Amino acid sequence: MEKFALILILILSACGTTQQSTSGDLKTFTHEFEQNGLALKATIEVGKDIKVDAFITNTSKETIIYNERCGIPFGIWVKKEDASSYLVTDNTLEESCEDIFNPDDLREMKPNETFEKEITFKRKVRLTNERTVNALSGMYEMSFSFQPHDNERFLSSLPLELMNDKEPEIMAVDQAKEMAKKNKEVMKWFDEHEKENISIESEDAILSEGMWTVAFHAIHKDRVDRIIINMNAKSGNIKDIHYEKLGKDILEFLE
Repeated sequence: MEKFALILILILSACGTTQQSTSGDLKTFTHEFEQNGLALKATIEVGKDIKVDAFITNTSKETIIYNERCGIPFGIWVKKEDASSYLVTDNTLEESCEDIFNPDDLREMKPNETFEKEITFKRKVRLTNERTVNALSGMYEMSFSFQPHDNERFLSSLPLELMNDKEPEIMAVDQAKEMAKKNKEVMKWFDEHEKENISIESEDAILSEGMWTVAFHAIHKDRVDRIIINMNAKSGNIKDIHYEKLGKDILEFLE
């Protein structure tokens, strides 16, 4: 059986708390957070899988309107810290729902009303639509959200460190970026910008269709140059390289 260790970094703030207890191989965390008239309380059990039982309550004195087209908009996900790579679940209903606005889908969440959500995450990430692989070791972020129809979204996150003692099936994000930088075409792009003392920053990688997509951007006075490299997630072989020149107003979306 694969052995994993999961360490939760405690978060203590004025509006949220996270606590941990351990019993044998099972670790249990409780996470509480309040924001925008909503209060979250979640219990997270970490064993072979990661099981979450979460409650969100309307603690305001006002009725909250929400859109139920794709189910109650109470979302929970676990994402790799430096990549668009998510732990998988067996719940594909929410992923396949087409979010089209219809006034008939609006519902009311009364004061003191509570919604519950249970979800189990596998220690896997999706490599392609048909295949998953073991999650890489490293930092992850578990997030909870609730989206009212006409108000600011509730959002709470906590960091997780996931360790896997098996040989990884795909390259780690840092490995993919370093391998991309060794490509002659990529090296030329870096050299051209570094000679001009242009700041170069790395972006979150994307795992999709068996590939790592890694990107870097160079910030000029009047524009942003980007280089995007698609590479095999296992071998590191580069499939293609793309270039973009963008206005500086795009920076907020790249950070």
